[in-house]
Amino acid sequence: MQLPYSERLDIAHFSRLFDNKSECYKLFWFQAIVSRIMQGRGVFTYEELIHEMIADAWYMVTEYHLNLGPNDTLEKVVNRLTEISAIKFSEKKEALLKYLENCMDKTVMGMKRTLARNVSYRLQAPFMDSMRGDEWKRTEENLAKRINQEKRLMYYFQAFEGLQTKIELQPDWLFYIQQNRETIQGWIELNMITYILS
Repeated sequence: MQLPYSERLDIAHFSRLFDNKSECYKLFWFQAIVSRIMQGRGVFTYEELIHEMIADAWYMVTEYHLNLGPNDTLEKVVNRLTEISAIKFSEKKEALLKYLENCMDKTVMGMKRTLARNVSYRLQAPFMDSMRGDEWKRTEENLAKRINQEKRLMYYFQAFEGLQTKIELQPDWLFYIQQNRETIQGWIELNMITYILS
């Protein structure tokens, strides 16, 4: 699928966001970002994006029992929530998000931290040609600081605070995603279908 051209942004690298998707985290993380952007926001915490990811995966896992990956934490957290809550597979997204905000289950919290480690940094890897091999082997805080030194990324990290760490979309990317929402959403869905069928 051809993404809309931009004179100001690196669409060639953007189009490669999902090239390496051995797990589905990147798809759900970026879909969560797009969803929040469409609510008029440009700054988000890890935790609110992870809640959005869980809510987006909920129906796929609980109703259709889709396998999201060989060792997928997103699928595991959905399964854990079905064990500890009375939430139905058909529950409205808003109710699920509200439950997640108040859920303090240690297992769920641990899985949310795992999700934050696995995707928030790696999504933008296509933009960062200088980061190879050992460059990725840092503590999360140091990795965020290192990534923040890169130029022309979609988003940058604010002060590291675990699940409350915030990412901030750059204005040009915010505008591009808002203006091309339908095409980008179709691109995400196409990649999701390709992933599930592979």
